[in-house]
Formats: sequence, structure tokens, C-alpha cells
Amino acid sequence: MAGPLRILTVVGARPQFIKAAALTRAIAGPFAGRIQQTILHTGQHSDTAMSEVFFQELGPQGPDLILGGDAEDASRFGRMMAGVERTLVDVRPHVVLVYGDTTSTLAGAMAACRMGVPLAHVEAGLRSFDNAMPEEENRVLTDHASTWLFCPTETAVDHLRKEGVVDTPGGAPSPGRQRVMNVGDVMLDNALFFRKESNARRVLDELHLRGTHFAVATVHRAGTADDVQALVGILDAFNAVFERTGVRVIVPLHPRTRRTLGSTYREPAGVRIIAPIGYLDMLALVGASRFVLTDSGGLQKEAGFLGKRSVILRENTEWSELLGSGGSVLAGTDPGRILSAVMDLSGRSDPVLTTGFGDGHAAEHICNELLRVA
Repeated sequence: MAGPLRILTVVGARPQFIKAAALTRAIAGPFAGRIQQTILHTGQHSDTAMSEVFFQELGPQGPDLILGGDAEDASRFGRMMAGVERTLVDVRPHVVLVYGDTTSTLAGAMAACRMGVPLAHVEAGLRSFDNAMPEEENRVLTDHASTWLFCPTETAVDHLRKEGVVDTPGGAPSPGRQRVMNVGDVMLDNALFFRKESNARRVLDELHLRGTHFAVATVHRAGTADDVQALVGILDAFNAVFERTGVRVIVPLHPRTRRTLGSTYREPAGVRIIAPIGYLDMLALVGASRFVLTDSGGLQKEAGFLGKRSVILRENTEWSELLGSGGSVLAGTDPGRILSAVMDLSGRSDPVLTTGFGDGHAAEHICNELLRVA
């Protein structure tokens, strides 16, 4: 190939901005001159607190192109896909790269397929086995459309194998010759890289949390964030945690969840709702917290990487490695189960062991593999 490998990276939501930072650092560092990346932001999360802050903090490259609007309606997927297709005509990349399991992920994947551009999926092979979750459909469809499937764990590789998606080394990868690799987790890359910087953040002082006992919680998935009764029940459970343990629960609230609660809701004494925060401040909060309560896949891992236990506000998780000694426990959204799970975790003193997520150099492994066959 004459010239650098051209990659179009499609992102649109907070978790993807964070994951993309690891690969962007590698491209700007040891792979400078050999890989040229164009970042397309679909506009899925366009709020400054959910988008711009992450590019400002994590660098070294912000989005080159941004599609308009994040309206939550049935036409959004079509607009995203059409926007990616137009960009493919202009940029003419050798590879389209997508992350995770959001609407933006699937829009990028389907556009690449329609335009005949090879697709690379970072965080391939994850399965919650809950088909009611739109994320599960997005994962499966993207995986089966991909040429390169970069898995974060060996469990993810096994999931793909059971679906008939297996590694076919030798020769150039293609839709019929997929490359399936356990490269490790780019989120571990970031946690290790930014840990020292996050410790220097002033968020604990700004929120007057230094020296206090607190937990961190996020609630944003459709099953809870769109159901006001379930959401209020979860927040009441957080207050019960405070009443039983003295640990106040800090909730950086997703704009979607804030809309569900409405302007008249007032949090109970044991719950403190704050505006969304950036990645570095979240790492700082989690690192200083007693434990985490979340329905987020990414925050489950970040907690584990920082040695913190977490209560998962879902009935399943795509990160089975985190259960048991990984520090996580499933509690769903029932207030009684949430409180019981917290009390159980509070009584444990064994170390949190998050193994099987790679060596902290997943981004370099991905770049090396893409260049190997370019």
C-alpha cells in the first residue's frame, strides 16, 4: 500500500469517545505516519458535558467531522447511516472502525457494508444474552458484518466461536475470512494511562467530598432511565443505602435520566445528583469512593480496574469476568435487592481481582494487526 493506512473511526456516545482515546494515542505516537485517522462524530451525544469534554480531556485528536443533531426519534439511525456513507465517499478509507454497541456503532457498520469498505469492530464478541437490550442487537449485527473482530477477553472470543465466527489466519482478511483476536481491553489501556492524572483532579474538593464516605452511581439505560417509577425506586434504594451505612450516593446524571425525573423531583438526603462529569473526574471519584452502583458496562470495568466493588443495576452483564472475585454483583432494579447487595459487598474484605482484560496495550495490538495485512 502506498502511503498510510486510512481509517475512518465512527463514534457518537460517551463510551466511544473514551475508548477511541486509546487508539488515537497509539496512532499519534508509535504509529505516526503509518496510520491516518479521520474521526466522524455522529452527533448521538452532542451535549457538551457528554461529548466535547471528553475530546478536550483525552486528546490528542478531536472529531474531524460532526453530523448534526442527537434527536431521539426513529429516523436518527437512517440519518446517521446516510451521513457515514457520504463521509466514506469523501474520505475513501481503507478501513471503517467502530467501537462497542450503540446506535452509532451499527450505523457505521451498516454503512461500511453497503459501501464495500472492510469493517473493524473494537470490543467484539460481548454478549449479555438479553435480546430486549438494543445494545445486544447492535453487537451481534456488527460482529457478523465485521472483517476484524478485536475482542477484549477470551470469553468474547468464545462467544463468537459458538456463533460460527472464527479466526481464519493467513491471507488477507475479508467478510469470508474474518480475523478474530483477543487484543485486551482498550478501557484498561486508558485506566492505566490516566490514573495518575485523574488523582490530581480537584473534583473531590469542588464537591466537598474529600475525607467523606461516598459511593458513585450512574443510571442511564432505557429500561430504567425511561421509567420514572423504576428510576425513583432506585434512587430511594440509594437513600436506604445511606441510612444503613452512612455512605452518601453521588449520581452524575445523564441528561436523558434527568428528563425522566422532571424538574420537580428533589433527591432524598442520602442522594446527591450532580451534572455529568468528564472521564478524568469520574476516575477520580471512583478511585476515592467506597463502591459503585451502575447499569453501565464501562463503569463496571473502571471500578474493577481501580479495585472497587460494584453493584450492577441489571439482571445480566456482558462482563462475566467481573462477577465474583472481579468485585461485581448483579442486583437488578429492585430496591430491596440493591440494598441487600450493598450490605453483602460491604462485608467483604477479599481483594478485587480483574484478570483477563489484557496487558494494557490493546490499542497497539489493534494497530499492528491492521497494518500487518494492509
